[in-house]
Amino acid sequence: MTTKKKVLLIDDDRDFLMATKLILEKSGYAVFTAENGKSGVDMIKSVSPDLAIVDMMMETWGEGFDVVAEVRSMDRGKDMPLIILSGVDLQGPYQSFEPSEEFPKVDMILHKPVKADDLIQHVKELLG
Repeated sequence: MTTKKKVLLIDDDRDFLMATKLILEKSGYAVFTAENGKSGVDMIKSVSPDLAIVDMMMETWGEGFDVVAEVRSMDRGKDMPLIILSGVDLQGPYQSFEPSEEFPKVDMILHKPVKADDLIQHVKELLG
């Protein structure tokens, strides 16, 4: 029996977490959730997910970026696929989002709301 791939959702919107968890579980993933950046980083340490989906804006404007920076600084997070979600239109400086010291590399930036089929497709692509 193959082990289910683990996906971690980090978002302060409980409704989004629950709906997305159901969608991903129906597609065969083991899903873990965190309602803020700190608990998300703790979950990465304890659960070692195969992929994390991080909301850009939680309690603060850039909390998602802080999470990404912290994940990328960890051994287990260096190469983990990361998806950033944004409820704001990523025009201007974020349209040409370039990894840097301040904004480490993410694998994909998706705009909320994300269609279920699209999200599953992106997760499948990143997990191989």
